[in-house]
Amino acid sequence: MGSTSDEFNVYPCIDVQKQVIKLSVCDAYSPKIWAKQTLFWPLDDRSKAGFIYDVLKEGMSRLLADVPGLTGMTGRGSEDPRDLVINIPSNGPAEFTFDNLVGKHGIPDYASLKSQHWPMSDVVVPFSPPGTMSQIFEGASFFKAQLNVLNGGLALCIAMNHLLTDGASIAEIEEIWSKHTADVSDGKPFQSHRIETPDYDIRKRLSTPIDGAKDFTHVNWDLFPTEKSQVNLPKLTPSKETALGVLETAKKEHLSNVNVQAEDVKWCVWYFSAESLSKLKQDASGTDKSQWISTIDALVGLFWSRTAHSLKSKSKGHETSFALFPINIRHRLQPPLPSKYIGNAVDIVFLNCPIAKLEADANEGIQAAAQHVRKAVSGWDQSLWESWLSKAATMSPELSICPNPLALLNIHNIGFNDFSKVQSNLLDWGSVLGRADRVRYMGNPNMFSNCAPTVRVHPRLADGGLEVATTANEHAREVMGNDEVMLRYGKLITVYA
Repeated sequence: MGSTSDEFNVYPCIDVQKQVIKLSVCDAYSPKIWAKQTLFWPLDDRSKAGFIYDVLKEGMSRLLADVPGLTGMTGRGSEDPRDLVINIPSNGPAEFTFDNLVGKHGIPDYASLKSQHWPMSDVVVPFSPPGTMSQIFEGASFFKAQLNVLNGGLALCIAMNHLLTDGASIAEIEEIWSKHTADVSDGKPFQSHRIETPDYDIRKRLSTPIDGAKDFTHVNWDLFPTEKSQVNLPKLTPSKETALGVLETAKKEHLSNVNVQAEDVKWCVWYFSAESLSKLKQDASGTDKSQWISTIDALVGLFWSRTAHSLKSKSKGHETSFALFPINIRHRLQPPLPSKYIGNAVDIVFLNCPIAKLEADANEGIQAAAQHVRKAVSGWDQSLWESWLSKAATMSPELSICPNPLALLNIHNIGFNDFSKVQSNLLDWGSVLGRADRVRYMGNPNMFSNCAPTVRVHPRLADGGLEVATTANEHAREVMGNDEVMLRYGKLITVYA
């Protein structure tokens, strides 16, 4: 598509004052990436696309009034790399592009996408708003969207700057936009849908060292030069080379040292019905009623144990498997943070399990993995997080304390993200759009080639089921796709690059 113009700029529906929002240390430590997702709707009459775009545009105008930070630009408060800000202009815009992709080479029609369970092969770039395929840099905006018209449907890509939005924040912003769009559809005047939170006080709390906090030491965290860590904010649009993060840099060095070619990695999406999830939870819990296991514990246990089982022939010399996943700490902190707070409030949970236990047949392996997950999550330690925050906030600006990426270069380890509580598949966008058919996330699987697999639990479906996407090389796709235990609970519905 061509260059953007003012026709694609959306302005807040009420006056927004020029202001500067100081981000927290937790925000500064977030990945410098665009978090992107695409929502799909059927469209029986293509001539309605322009009208639908206008309705979404007016809904977005109201969203920007509710969350003015989305109109801002990424900036620095000082030379300290942790001191990052949102520069909000007076009544500034956010970008919402419109692209008619009907008939474009390589773009599938909606019926084809739906029948194949919405694979994202070849559409991530054309679906994405301009400027969201690169890393976040100084001056980058915080919110962009693009409505793509397909033959028979619509694909709305939403891109959010991770500096302001973790998974819970993305869900909150999406919900606010949907409510405003529903109001516009029904001809209702503007009313705020944002629940007010004391953002200044929260960000200050997430930046302030805690009196009496112990010195932070953890086997899975390490010191890195800030300019080579995830804390670093590039001053200009980064080149491919300078955009390489800690993990990518370590991976390039690792592959060079061991003389291994990059793997062909794809996303594999599994579907689990509500009934099969109930059965999985029961099997993962075992006979010990005191060992309560959640549905997510059980899902993590299934993928962790069956991934280990698929690598049995390659496990010589490896005794332990390592897993990590981010968790929302809003409700875990004491006193808790408001659940509707828009910002980064996440900690990383690490856990280890003997590979022999994971490789055990069927239920034994699932139970061992699920119990390790439950123990790690329920045992989250606020004092340890406080010691990390105190160190991160006070150490030399030339250094940053980040998770050590080397563990993620071991294929016997695994990473998880849980978006099951996000309402993307359930939100009502009003009489014009209704509920989306599906949401898809837009990460590049090749980022995870020659790495530990990553597993993403997608938002809950209307039928109560869940979709789970995992990265897999050719060997893993073959073994997991024919694994009797996996197939007992789930169905592999689509594979894409």
